[in-house]
Amino acid sequence: MSSTIFLDTCILFSTIERSQDRQVLQHLHNLNYPVSLSLSILGEFTSEINFLPKREQLMRGFFDFVDTFDPIVMVPNSRVSYACYLLCKFNEDDRMKSQQSDLVHLGYAMAYNVPVFLTTDKHLTHYRIPHKMIEKGYKQPRMMDLSAVKREYR
Repeated sequence: MSSTIFLDTCILFSTIERSQDRQVLQHLHNLNYPVSLSLSILGEFTSEINFLPKREQLMRGFFDFVDTFDPIVMVPNSRVSYACYLLCKFNEDDRMKSQQSDLVHLGYAMAYNVPVFLTTDKHLTHYRIPHKMIEKGYKQPRMMDLSAVKREYR
């Protein structure tokens, strides 16, 4: 999955709700960068919209997103499991101690060798993976927000 773009939940929400963010993703898609999501992202998305008054609108937007981008859905495997274990066990960044779901999302992206991880989460963008993961052959994806994508992928 060397050219795949991984979306964090916040980016999934913004591309569903904001046409200008969706245009950025559409531009990447037109440049043959497939979009990917993990089961953990899909789970977080559905749990977050569950109690929102506009959940039906968001679900319709999500189905439109799927029709448009045909995202690759990453499922758990032994490499994902091991990456998540290493991220949680050897994490030394205090900012991420309570961010278990973010570490799981990152574990998916790393296990699938995704080069770019789109997020607005400042903790994730400054996070450095544990050295133990590098020793085991995992590579940290490049963390970017949509404004950085706009500048770089014109």
